[in-house]
Amino acid sequence: MVDEPTLSQWLEQARGFVDDRKFLHALQLYHKITAAAPSLDLAWVELAYVQFELKQYGAAERTLLKAVAASDQPQEILFLVGNLYLKIGQHSKALSYYKKLLGLQRALSADLRAHLNFNTALAYYGRGNPKLVEIHFRATRKIDPRFPRINESLGELLVRRGAYAEAIQCLKQAVALEPYSWIGHFLLGTAYAKVYDHRNAHEQFVAAIDMNPKEPRAWQMCGEVLLSLQRLGEAERYLHKALELNPLLTDAAVDLGYLFLQRGDYQRARECFEHALQLDPGNSKALQGTRELKLAQHSIS
Repeated sequence: MVDEPTLSQWLEQARGFVDDRKFLHALQLYHKITAAAPSLDLAWVELAYVQFELKQYGAAERTLLKAVAASDQPQEILFLVGNLYLKIGQHSKALSYYKKLLGLQRALSADLRAHLNFNTALAYYGRGNPKLVEIHFRATRKIDPRFPRINESLGELLVRRGAYAEAIQCLKQAVALEPYSWIGHFLLGTAYAKVYDHRNAHEQFVAAIDMNPKEPRAWQMCGEVLLSLQRLGEAERYLHKALELNPLLTDAAVDLGYLFLQRGDYQRARECFEHALQLDPGNSKALQGTRELKLAQHSIS
């Protein structure tokens, strides 16, 4: 029988191996610990983590299921099994474990229920089921309105399905709770742009750029709304910066094409549209731009 001080010493040593990424050494020691103290849930969970790092996914699942069998309160461990499969992209397998817990939510803590619904939403996203993603994001938000990134996640989903008014309200809450989240400001700007509120969109994109100046999409979207506001000089600077950060950003090339088209600089407009079509031959905005360019040239010939 191993005494508690010895077990604590072994655990500390095993965690040291993990910190040093000496996973094989840690693996041997965790096997020793779990054999000596099979009711110690934490040791099984930490062993499964080591197996996961070693890409021994089947072994990690078996380890966690042993912990489930030995535990008086196995719900959190079942959740970890689902998370294991979520991390490696096996969404159906992850859902099979999450569903076991979804029917027991009244017995779970609020924190676990919030995480369970959020991760279930992620698994359904991986399965391409946006309706169920939205249901579980909404459930997460109802359980914990301050759950990390929940307003951004739900807001992005609402933007994608065209529910712009609700998305704006949701994303306003996101930036109120996390004012330094660039993605929250970016998504709110995107929602404003969708309802042609270009001034508020511009304000949000500028905030996103201030927080993450290396994100080309924020520069491109800011340039696009400036173009809509007829602030062409500013728009050009933002769009060039977007292409400097990502020369393959098709939308920035298209926007520049429309900018030059508005200025009557047909040669540069053509170059931008052609560049965009080289990047994305089926790009509808670039194809429309080339048609508008031909009409503009025809009208002055």
